[in-house]
Amino acid sequence: MEKFRVRPAYQSDDLLIEFRGDHRSRGYPNIRRILEVGLSSKPKKHPSIDTAMLGASTDEFISLWEYENGEYELDDDVWAYFILAPDNNARVISDIVEVLLKSGEFIREETDPNEYT
Repeated sequence: MEKFRVRPAYQSDDLLIEFRGDHRSRGYPNIRRILEVGLSSKPKKHPSIDTAMLGASTDEFISLWEYENGEYELDDDVWAYFILAPDNNARVISDIVEVLLKSGEFIREETDPNEYT
């Protein structure tokens, strides 16, 4: 099983999910698909980022998704994979954690929030 952690964003009270391991390796669980099915989420046009240009120029792929309790952003770059929730943060992160754990593909790794202040 792969690991993830829930932690504060740097210098913020908002939580994010950070995935551990090589998320671009063959056989790594498809996070996007797990959440799409588990939350019945749909992709949404990002209001402030030209995601195609960003991906082509930086190898960072950002997508925005919506479901009944809010929106979340998948941020996949060569170094890391994060899930951010700009609005209704605690609820959205909680829903995502629940889906990840139910998938049987991930376990939650504990973290010290003080590391991110």
